Amino acid sequence: MKTISYDSLRAEHAWMIVSDQLQQRNNLLAKGIAHMERNPAQLPMASRLIMLRYHLKMSLRQLSQETRQQPQSAQNAQQLRQQWVHVHQLFFLLRQVDAELGRAANENDALQSWVSSKEKRVYRSALIHLN
Repeated sequence: MKTISYDSLRAEHAWMIVSDQLQQRNNLLAKGIAHMERNPAQLPMASRLIMLRYHLKMSLRQLSQETRQQPQSAQNAQQLRQQWVHVHQLFFLLRQVDAELGRAANENDALQSWVSSKEKRVYRSALIHLN
């Protein structure tokens, strides 16, 4: 039986937030790719976004696989530590995706305009939940 503690709930909450943010970026990239593909002159940028989305998906797959391979018999403190390591890795991936998407938008006026036109959601920072 797994013990639920305040610290494990905090880690789970941080994981949910960063996962939600990564899903939002994945959706934004998918829509951005579709938007860029409508204009043949924007195909190089669409390709760049496809590569970024591929990197996001493959990184998530690898991190998930590594997490599943952790022994389940570990002590609660060790499990909590591993959960925080996973959250930090996901948050690092989120920052990588944001940085690359920002660079791409700065280099391409059409992408910049499209990203600017998207509804602005308040992106909560997972930093406040990381210890």
